[in-house]
Amino acid sequence: MTMRLGIDFGTTRTVVAAQENGNYLVCTFSWEGEVKEYIPTLAAVKDGILHFGWDAMDRLNQPDTHILRSMKRLAGHLRPEDSVELGPDFSITLLELVTLFLIHVKQMVVKHGSIPFKKKDALEVMVACPANANSNQRYITLEAFRRAGFTVLGAMNEPSAAGVEFLHRYLRGLGPRSPKRYVAVYDLGGGTFDTSLVGIADRHHDVVAHAGIGRLGGDDFDEVILGLALEHMGLDPERLTPSDTVRLLEECRERKEGLKSNTKKMVVDPSMVLQDQKPVVLDTGLIYERCGSLIDRSLETLQMVLQGIDENPENSRSLAALYLVGGSVSFPPVARRLRELYPSKVKVSPFPHASTAIGLSIAGDPKANLTVRESVSRHFGIWRERDKDKIFDPIFLKDRQVDPHTGRLRVIRTYNPVHNIGLLRYLECSSIGKTEEPEGDIALWQDVYFPYDPKLRDRKDLAKISIERHPGVSSQEVTEAYEYNEQGIIQVEIENRTSGYKKLFTLGPKSFI
Repeated sequence: MTMRLGIDFGTTRTVVAAQENGNYLVCTFSWEGEVKEYIPTLAAVKDGILHFGWDAMDRLNQPDTHILRSMKRLAGHLRPEDSVELGPDFSITLLELVTLFLIHVKQMVVKHGSIPFKKKDALEVMVACPANANSNQRYITLEAFRRAGFTVLGAMNEPSAAGVEFLHRYLRGLGPRSPKRYVAVYDLGGGTFDTSLVGIADRHHDVVAHAGIGRLGGDDFDEVILGLALEHMGLDPERLTPSDTVRLLEECRERKEGLKSNTKKMVVDPSMVLQDQKPVVLDTGLIYERCGSLIDRSLETLQMVLQGIDENPENSRSLAALYLVGGSVSFPPVARRLRELYPSKVKVSPFPHASTAIGLSIAGDPKANLTVRESVSRHFGIWRERDKDKIFDPIFLKDRQVDPHTGRLRVIRTYNPVHNIGLLRYLECSSIGKTEEPEGDIALWQDVYFPYDPKLRDRKDLAKISIERHPGVSSQEVTEAYEYNEQGIIQVEIENRTSGYKKLFTLGPKSFI
């Protein structure tokens, strides 16, 4: 027997959904006599012991406890083997940390979850990544799920999964003669913002366009609120330890999530960290004003995607809805600003925190017969030499759709080299400018070395050998075969076809600029 789950590994919350008797239910958890609808994506170290989720939350205010929130954000700029410092004497690699957290999630599902589970049941899972996630982040997510003991059925971009949830819930109301052909998903979570435009056609749908901002979400609103509270108290943020800052940010998050549309004041209580400080009363109007530029960035990104169907999306007959999902859409100024711009199109998910997990659960159920065909989420390419110049060769262009049968893309480059060694410098970016060069959010990828000179084919130290022009290698024919797979991970197989040797590389970023 198998249990198929949709798990949204979120920045702030991790949500689990499952299919049961044709329904798609959010898993709840029994913890300390209370029912919880999610697992906090939180880690804590106390006396050298690592704790996660609600267990970590219970230790939030204990002395000598070191807290890490938003571990998902780390995957956006750290490599799997990079160390994460959890206190002065506790270090762990990022991949190990995420794996242990997901093992905890698995144990919560089995031991404390509301979904019936038998010991012999296998756990199959659909997982999601931010649409703007780089391949490094995708690899860390998928590999951690596998190491945690889940069987990964597939992966989707988070707004695409939310689109599945919308289509399952509302598709019946869109008849075959309806002019509505698209749904736009506005997904604002704890750490990232994503938006996708999904084409509606029967029960098989295509992602037409998407865009995102890798570091924009509820965490940033929390930091604004904390900054205002510290201003009110006249305290320098540098006085706070990292763990104290995390504790205060969690206090701000909880207060933020209690806001209603008519709330005028917010109370932040810093006493769990700063015992001599009284509660701080903040004006919500000032909070919303300070957060305005962050919200505007998401609106600019959304408008860029919507212009693909109509210069005036509000009056577009083809746009069925602007679907709001993600925990941070409950922050009052977010929905308010969107309703000002698109008053007749905005539809808030009934389960904004769980929409992605529910959509993943639906996508993993073959009986649902509802699929979304993804497209490439970021431009990916390589710098090449042309005469004395460097030109950018885009291998995979953003929004190019994957093959409907295989879920993959393949691109092949063939050439005759002029150097003894190939140093391949890859990057990915959010946009390409008018000069056909990378712009926007740029991620440099790890360099790849390949021996064009057959005499160097078995050398392991290519990075230490001087790269020189070598007239003798011009007779060698080299191919680079790139594959973008259904999980958004890119591999390249480089082959010297003349001399008959090749190497396979899984590509990933090394840093952001």
